[in-house]
Amino acid sequence: MKLRYQKTLVDGRLRENMSVEVADGRVLRVVEEAGPAEECLLLPGLIDLHIHGMLGVDTMQGCQAVQAMAAALPRYGVTAFLPTTMNDEAGRIRQALSGVARAMDLPSGGAQILGAHLEGPFFAKDHLGAQDAGCCLAPSMDNYLRIAEGLEGAVKLLSLSPELPGAEALTAYLVSKGVAVSAGHTGATLEQMERAQASGLRQVTHLFNGMNGLHHRAPGVPGAGLTLDGLTCQLIADGIHLHPAILKLCLRAKGAAGLCLITDAMAACGMPDGQYRLGPTDVTVRDGVARIAAGNLAGSTLTLDRALRNMVQLAGASLEEAARMASQTPADALGLEELGRIAPGAVASFAVFDGALRVQKTYVAGCLRYDGARA
Repeated sequence: MKLRYQKTLVDGRLRENMSVEVADGRVLRVVEEAGPAEECLLLPGLIDLHIHGMLGVDTMQGCQAVQAMAAALPRYGVTAFLPTTMNDEAGRIRQALSGVARAMDLPSGGAQILGAHLEGPFFAKDHLGAQDAGCCLAPSMDNYLRIAEGLEGAVKLLSLSPELPGAEALTAYLVSKGVAVSAGHTGATLEQMERAQASGLRQVTHLFNGMNGLHHRAPGVPGAGLTLDGLTCQLIADGIHLHPAILKLCLRAKGAAGLCLITDAMAACGMPDGQYRLGPTDVTVRDGVARIAAGNLAGSTLTLDRALRNMVQLAGASLEEAARMASQTPADALGLEELGRIAPGAVASFAVFDGALRVQKTYVAGCLRYDGARA
C-alpha cells in the first residue's frame, strides 16, 4: 500500500511530495515523490493515555466496554489508547483490569489497546476531584497485587500520590517491571517530586488538575512538572480544565516533547447532556461539561482530535507541535518507539486530516479503520 497526501509529518515537520509505503502493518519506506496528491495532511495516529469512556460506556464496565471504545476511537484519529480505571474498591478495579486484559487478546477492529492506565487507588485524600475518597489505599506491594496479581502485563501506566509513605518503593518496583508511573491527585512538594523522579516517576497526570496550586514560594506539583527535565505532563486541552493562557505557559515551559495531550473523557463523550456514571460516581453533564454533585469537574467530553485543534487555536501551537503532543510524546512516555511517528519500521498507524483539521481517514497497523466518506 502506498499513501500520498499533500503534506506528511516526517521527522517533526510537515513535508510535501512524500510517499509512504506500507507492508505487513509497518512503514516500509518514506520517500520524496513528485506528482498529484490528495489535499490532506497525513499525521501519525493519535494516542490517548488517559480515557475513561465514551458513547455511554466506561472502562470499569469491563471487556465489552473497552472493545466498544476501541471500535469508536478511529473516528477521532485515535489509533492506540489506554483504557483508564477510576478510584474504586480493589476488587472492582481488578475486574476492570481483567476486562482490559481480555479485550487486548481479542481483535478490536479499531484502535490498539495498549494496556490499562490505573488512576488510583493509591491517592491522598486532599486533591481527589471526582475520585472516591472511600476507596483510597496505601501504596504497597500487597495492595498493588490485590489488584494486579496475574494481570501485571496489562498495566502500562499507574497514577499515584508520590508523597504517600510507600509510594517511592512501589514506583521503583513498577518501573522495574516496565510500568510508567505518574503523579496524580497529589499535594506533593517540589522536593517530594524530585525524590519521586529519582525513583522512576516520569509523568504528571492532568497537570494543574487534581493537585496543589502553583505558588511563587511553594511550586508544588505544577512547578515540578513545568521545570523538572524528564517529566512529561498530561494536558486536558478542552478550554475548561485549563485556561488558554495556561496552555500557552505549558507549551513555552515544556515544549511539545514534554507535553502529552489527553482527553480524560468519560461515558458522556459523544453523547448528549444528561446523567452518567464515571466509575462509581454519578455525574451530570451540562453544556458538555461533566461535574459531580459537589461541583468538581469529572473527566471531560473531549476528543483527542479536538484537543489537537484547541492547542493550535487556543494556545498558538504549530500543527507540528500539536501533532507531536498527541502522538509521539505519548508513545515516548510509554517507551513505545514504534508508535507515534511516520518512519521506516514504525507501525503504520496514521490519521488523515483535512485543512480544517477534521479527521478524514484513520489507519491502524496498515488497515483502514475509519473513512469519513463512508461514515
